[in-house]
Amino acid sequence: MPSYKTEAINLRTKRFSEADKLLSVFTRERGKVSAIAKSACKPSSKYGGRLEVFGYNNLLLAAGKNLDIISQVETIESFHSIREKEGSLDAGLYIAKVLFYFLEERVPREALFELFLGCLRLLKEGFDPDSVARIFDLRLADIEGFLPVESFSSNLRHRIGGVKSGCDMPNFSKEEIRNIDLVLVPGISEHVGKDVSLWKNM
Repeated sequence: MPSYKTEAINLRTKRFSEADKLLSVFTRERGKVSAIAKSACKPSSKYGGRLEVFGYNNLLLAAGKNLDIISQVETIESFHSIREKEGSLDAGLYIAKVLFYFLEERVPREALFELFLGCLRLLKEGFDPDSVARIFDLRLADIEGFLPVESFSSNLRHRIGGVKSGCDMPNFSKEEIRNIDLVLVPGISEHVGKDVSLWKNM
């Protein structure tokens, strides 16, 4: 089987067999890829915590017909600290879950990869988790072309302009968060085929 290297962020991981794990990873060059990490469930596994959700790694994979096989993992950046704070963990898991259902297998989406990585870094740096989740929603909708800017209040439209350009990463008020959710949750839910309001504290 041909091998390839790629940067990837772990979206989801679960036990595949008694010894192996099944991962869904978001790669920079190939989009979402499903892969097996053999012997990853064993106590003596060489992978350690690098296969957990939010892991940002350089991977060496062998391409398979349906599932690729992970043979090497090297950490690029650790986001373990996100898992230590409930609010940051909830926001990170929300973003990962939306992307898991939104992304098609093996379709490159580098802009969304950069968005995911940027949001993880904001959470790591201690930004307000509720605001980071809404920044993700706004940028996702903007990148995908379903951001109805005219539906937001005039004050919020100005702040959204900064988010779209990447110049502003605001802490939104509770009222602004309600406005963003009211406008965007239906559209995001339609695109992922799930009611995303159940995945965040609304």
